[in-house]
Amino acid sequence: MTKRGHEVTLANNGLEALAALEREPFDVVLMDVQMPEMGGLDATAAIRQREQETGGYTRIVAMTAHAMSGDRERCLAAGMDAYLSKPIDPAMLYATLELTPAAMASIASARTPAAAPVDCAALLERLGSDADLFADVTRSFLEFCPAGVSAIKAAIDANDADALRTAAHAFRGAAANLSAGGLCAAAQTLERLGAESRLRPAEAAWRQLKVEAAAVMDGLRRFDAAVSHPVTVSKTSPQRSV
Repeated sequence: MTKRGHEVTLANNGLEALAALEREPFDVVLMDVQMPEMGGLDATAAIRQREQETGGYTRIVAMTAHAMSGDRERCLAAGMDAYLSKPIDPAMLYATLELTPAAMASIASARTPAAAPVDCAALLERLGSDADLFADVTRSFLEFCPAGVSAIKAAIDANDADALRTAAHAFRGAAANLSAGGLCAAAQTLERLGAESRLRPAEAAWRQLKVEAAAVMDGLRRFDAAVSHPVTVSKTSPQRSV
């Protein structure tokens, strides 16, 4: 990295990374997941919590030898922005490091159309195009969702990993039944964190779940209104890293 022109500060663990960020700003953090004293997931959650209080935002890229299903999701749920698996491919590393703000905006604009929070059309088709049944399923979820979100938060606040796993599992089933992919993935991440008794990253994962849940509820309400009251429409530079 230094031969390519990057300035690099080394940190031996998550606590040292937090201290380095206290001293000076960095363009990007390459965050190892497995570290002594404080691991990468916990360090990332701490950084994101601090940013909520002080402002600012630092890109964090996970670097891990893990290749298990769900590892990428756990890293992103903890607040990381990207994921690189070991052994590191230099080309991928440089591409991740050297994204300019303009390039990042270009990539973001290319991600269209964004996936809907809930595939209402698929759900309605699965229900035999029965509008009344769709309304019943929708209202049932709208009643369950706030309580389900609260149950997960209560489990996190109580540091109860088993209760988190149970509540997230029930939530994942309800989200899958609705064809709500993003919400289902968020619940699955929390379920795995509970199963592994990894509660420190769970707060960030819960915030993501809350955002997804709000989007799903809004989408369901809008679609339910459209089905109940249909209308006719026409179709036509070198960076500094730690």
